[in-house]
This record gives sequence, structure tokens and C-alpha cells, in this order.
Amino acid sequence: MLTCYCASKFGLLGLAESLALEVSEYENIRVLTIFLGEVATKMWQEYDFRYYQKNRSKMLQPHDVAEKIAEMIFDNKTYRNGDTFEMYSSDI
Repeated sequence: MLTCYCASKFGLLGLAESLALEVSEYENIRVLTIFLGEVATKMWQEYDFRYYQKNRSKMLQPHDVAEKIAEMIFDNKTYRNGDTFEMYSSDI
């Protein structure tokens, strides 16, 4: 299972880096990637409610993720084409 997770994560990173290179000639297009830890969503509640109950305080909150995504989109001086951000806890 870990192999599949790692392969998909690296695949997404490779796709994003390649796409960023392809669109680099356009100033109005940026490709940004955000890798997240566990997010306290309905999916976790439905998938494994006990795990969710036990760990939800450690999980990222959806509003924190949304704020980071908005920051990445609108702060084009800090986040440039091809940038990647990892967010595993709400403490970031």
C-alpha cells in the first residue's frame, strides 16, 4: 500500500513539474502543487469513524487548507510557477 501511495505522489509531482515547464512561457499561468496530510473531512468520518474520532484533533482543518490554497493562488511573488508546498498539520 505504501508503494502505491509513494508512486502516486511522485507521479503527481512529475506531472506538475512537467506541466510547469510546458507553460513557463506564459506569464499568466502557474502550476502549483500542494501535498496534504490527513484532512478532517466527511470522507474520514465515513471511512473509519473510530480513527477519525481518535485523530481529528491532529488532522488538518479544511478551512486551513483552503486558506493556504488561496494564498498560493493570489501571492504570485512568493509562489512561483512549479512550486510545491507540503502541509501536514494546521501549525504551518
